[in-house]
Amino acid sequence: MRRHLYLIAAGLTALPIVVACGGSGDGPSSTTTLSVAGGAVDTASHVVVGLPPSGDGPSSTMNLGVADGAVDTASHVVVEFTGVELQPSGGGNAIAFNFASPKQIDLLTLQNGKIAELLSGATVPAGDYDWTRLLLNVGSNDVVSGSYIEINGAQYPLIVPSGEQTGLKLVQGFTMTGNQVANFTIDFVLQQAITAPPGQQVGGVQAYLLRPALRLIDNVQAGAISGTVALSTLQGHSPSCLDNSGNPTTAHVYIFSGAGATLTDIQIDSTTGLPPANHVNPIVTPPITYSSSSQQYVYVQPLVLAGTYTLAVACGTDGPSSADTLAFAPSGGVTATVTANQLTTVNF
Repeated sequence: MRRHLYLIAAGLTALPIVVACGGSGDGPSSTTTLSVAGGAVDTASHVVVGLPPSGDGPSSTMNLGVADGAVDTASHVVVEFTGVELQPSGGGNAIAFNFASPKQIDLLTLQNGKIAELLSGATVPAGDYDWTRLLLNVGSNDVVSGSYIEINGAQYPLIVPSGEQTGLKLVQGFTMTGNQVANFTIDFVLQQAITAPPGQQVGGVQAYLLRPALRLIDNVQAGAISGTVALSTLQGHSPSCLDNSGNPTTAHVYIFSGAGATLTDIQIDSTTGLPPANHVNPIVTPPITYSSSSQQYVYVQPLVLAGTYTLAVACGTDGPSSADTLAFAPSGGVTATVTANQLTTVNF
């Protein structure tokens, strides 16, 4: 017997589902078009659980996509989704759309500005919403059905602790303004979301925990940061940023909120799934890669909300399950200001 688990995460364009829901009384109807990714388009029935709020308020249009960050050691992170939910503020039932068949998504295909479309032109009641989440099938031991992480050609199960109670719910409210179009993106920060606690096994195989490390971005308020990293910066770093072939396999640009931020490693408390008390993780850590076309080491981070940030280069192992000592270059970081819909360049 399977249970439904809730996860906010990703999807690619494939199964279009159109749902028309009418509230009670004289409230407007709501039509939601949902696209979830993966192979060919299927035509199938659906089940709707819950209705949008009734009333005479205006509607609005929502477009929702998903982006993702890299994980140093993994070649694939596949998650199987079974539906999606939106929760209006003020209580009441969530609006749930259950897919006719599960959809497997490789989250690592959604990097470097690639966005997978979940909702396209969805008509929803205007107002405030408390959270958004995707549904998963969870079997015994909290193992997510049809989901795995692949490392060096071997596949390992993904589990979600306390999934039945809370899931990986993105508890970040948003507002839909009447008669307007809103474009949102959920950024799944996998570098902080996946851990492999010692002794956490399923069937004698190491299992990986999938925890909430998600950001909801209003696209009109976001810009991007990119730049180059000098070879001398990478060569002069200790530990080395380059492997024997000259590849920056463990090199990242750490991006922290605010000017003059304290530079720290990534840490996640294994019990709470949150950073330890008084520890602030970087918002994102885009990898540094080598561009054969420009013959430079480069990085790019899309979907950065407008504001001020501190950036620095760090290399080496940074597992979220433990405290790691990192050397940052420069040691105090570089301050950068991001403007909506513009590209900010920061070179090291």
